[in-house]
Amino acid sequence: MSALSTILNDFEPSRQLTDSYGFVPNLFRIQDCLPQAVAVEAQLIAAVVLTGGKLTRQQKEGLLQAVAGGRRNDYCLALYAQTPPGDDKESLALLNFTLKLACYGPWISAKDVEVLTRAGFDDQAILEAVATTALGQMLCVLADALRPSHDLERPPSTSAKFERMAKSGEWEQPAGPYLKSQLQPPSDFEPFSLLRDQLGFIPGHFRAQMLRPDLVAAEVRFLELILLSEDLLSRIQKEKILLVVSASNLNTYGVALQRQILDGLGVAVEESDEIVNNVGSASIAPSEKALLDEVRKLNCTSRGNEDRFQAGTLKSHGFTQPQIVQAIVVAAFANFFNTLQFGLGVLPDFPPARVFTPKDLYLGAAELRPISDEVPVYDPDAELVKQVQGGNVDVFEELVRRHSRRVFGTLGNLLGNLDDARDATQDVFLKAFENISQFEGRAKFSTWLISIAVNTGTEMLRHRKPSEPIEGVEDDDFRPRQIQRWADDPEQIFSTAQRNELVRDGISQLPEKYRVALILRDINQLSIEEAAGALDLSVPALKARVLRGRLMLRERLARHFTGDRERGDA
Repeated sequence: MSALSTILNDFEPSRQLTDSYGFVPNLFRIQDCLPQAVAVEAQLIAAVVLTGGKLTRQQKEGLLQAVAGGRRNDYCLALYAQTPPGDDKESLALLNFTLKLACYGPWISAKDVEVLTRAGFDDQAILEAVATTALGQMLCVLADALRPSHDLERPPSTSAKFERMAKSGEWEQPAGPYLKSQLQPPSDFEPFSLLRDQLGFIPGHFRAQMLRPDLVAAEVRFLELILLSEDLLSRIQKEKILLVVSASNLNTYGVALQRQILDGLGVAVEESDEIVNNVGSASIAPSEKALLDEVRKLNCTSRGNEDRFQAGTLKSHGFTQPQIVQAIVVAAFANFFNTLQFGLGVLPDFPPARVFTPKDLYLGAAELRPISDEVPVYDPDAELVKQVQGGNVDVFEELVRRHSRRVFGTLGNLLGNLDDARDATQDVFLKAFENISQFEGRAKFSTWLISIAVNTGTEMLRHRKPSEPIEGVEDDDFRPRQIQRWADDPEQIFSTAQRNELVRDGISQLPEKYRVALILRDINQLSIEEAAGALDLSVPALKARVLRGRLMLRERLARHFTGDRERGDA
């Protein structure tokens, strides 16, 4: 059975698409190599269009037709041609807002939202209008890139009434958020729990939509199944797609968010800034440039054939069809999220390194190759371990010599007491010797040894008084507040020894699971795979834990670096 057959035989996506269109459009059939994408797209369409709210289904479908007309997308225009928007005063206000948001998102301001309020629309209705416009952008991007043939049930429309707005209007610096109604999620709201675990915080554009928690759930489901998975494209590749599309859309919020997330995943901010400024001159692999340059074209402003996405270019750089489809899907959702932010006026979660204005030009050209977190496992200790397991116990002394410094360093940082660390180091090697017959070589011996060290140190900590978390920060509700730009040269403020002491002290006060993750990754310099193996975590889970720990640590240390620099500048 093909992947497409699996999708169409799966009750929920098939029912949702059939309920929306009366059939399964070719736009979704053409994604048969990526069934999970079709599933999350169907769920999002159902949440936006089918779920009852303040706007009727007819109003929403009329807005989707308007977005397609404004983007001059014949496929989506035909898909929604049966439901033109109304022509009464309220409908025209809604239509004008949608067209401006679809065609000139960065120009949306509080004044545009006030027009809808005066026309009688409340905050939930405005949220639904913004989400519907964002959905229209997503569908148009998918159709622009995948180029499906027209459906027999929806032949090409010959009566398009909508064109792109002639003028964007006067630019105003966005000053949001635009919606005044803000609902707090319940403490057990599962989508937010997933975001905390995977990102370390809740991005503002999710919080701003809590008037429609079902919509938030559908969006987070996309993140879970498409963005956070390490399958066709790597997590870092997908985050970079979100970064470059946000930059192409002049979306300050999206660039600030993705820059911070990539920083937490180990991508230098200098590399992210190069991608934002010009992919073509970025210090990245040629195939990566090709990927980012092609998806850059899939932005909210792309119309016509002059700069169209070319799948053939990516194939020539070694990308498979499923990888290309996944890249398109991620770019389409980037446009969805950018449009949401433009319409809601959500303020950046982090101080932006760059604020876009209409004077900014879109990104230039570029090239790439798929990146994988997986590396071949070579264990330099394998032969020695084999000898010890075979009865040559004297060889174990060489293993102790090789790894005693790293084990002691891990325990020293974890326990914060050198005497305890020395005792614990002896316990670790004793446990390793006693259990070496059980070591099967599925991970490196050093990884196995560090996992014993972590367990030993953690057990010792549990017999002490628990360390306090960062002052004023509850683990479950942590959200970055002080991610200011630090001094360009921290060494001018603190000596290396002072700086290291500050960092170690900050790490020691983190909650245990984040403290251990940072010790292994940032102090002991274990690879992401080794650290994940030592903690018995998946690579994505370890990355999320490190990201959250770094954000918590950065907030704790910000007052040392930003405060001194500001006094020095005064």
